[in-house]
Amino acid sequence: MKRFLGLLFIALVVLVLILLVTRPELLQSVWLWLVGFIGYIVYFITSGTKNLLALFKKEPAAPSSQEPAKKAPKVPDSGNSKDPEKGQPATSLPLERLPETHPDEWEELGGTAVTVLRYLDDGNTTLGLLYVGSAFFCYTLEDSHRDKKVAGITRIPEGRYPLSLNANLTELTQRYRKRFPWFDYHIEIKDVPDFDLVYLHIGNSHRDTRGCLLLADGVNAGSPEKLVTHSQRAFERFYRTVYPTLTAQVPQEITIRNENWMERAGIRTKHLIPVTR
Repeated sequence: MKRFLGLLFIALVVLVLILLVTRPELLQSVWLWLVGFIGYIVYFITSGTKNLLALFKKEPAAPSSQEPAKKAPKVPDSGNSKDPEKGQPATSLPLERLPETHPDEWEELGGTAVTVLRYLDDGNTTLGLLYVGSAFFCYTLEDSHRDKKVAGITRIPEGRYPLSLNANLTELTQRYRKRFPWFDYHIEIKDVPDFDLVYLHIGNSHRDTRGCLLLADGVNAGSPEKLVTHSQRAFERFYRTVYPTLTAQVPQEITIRNENWMERAGIRTKHLIPVTR
């Protein structure tokens, strides 16, 4: 019996090695699954320990029956109640709300097919949110903003640009074709001033781009070096969404907005005003 189990174990190990050699992309998925599984184990152990400690904690002793009962604090009524000292209506804490702007002053952010809203730039990396139509689609990562372009480390300026397929068989296109059977040509952002060959493609940090946009399903904005994760999955989903419209000769655009897009959309976050009645 032990010999049979040993042979079975060896067969499983050989099978796993064959899969990793023939399909190396599985290694990333297995690694991410293991990291998540370990995280769940740590979480459950921590939660269980806290619950056990809470069971052994002594509850505070009940007050003596001889001690005079304290009066419960009086709960103020609604705004119609009066101040007992001055006989005037009691004033509650002022409520605050965001100032409103007229809809005519709002900027349309979801009208085009693809919209990128940048929200963070730390000097090396720009993070953003990509929408298709009016629905959130994935995260983006770009190089940082620079007043004067530095080749390879500068993001493209904001604006509205056409999307099209770059039908040239470049080295990058050939690599993608070998990796992905569904890939044809790269989707390019056209007519960008002082930039060319601006693609949307796969990557994890600003080191993986030279002015292009990286797509991802996960983001780590808290690390010293901003990173995105699950890029291949997001890129494939985006490609399968946009590619059919481009091959059908349907005009497609991408709109890119800088970090002040909230202010330009009529949303104010810095100044709050009291509610007046």
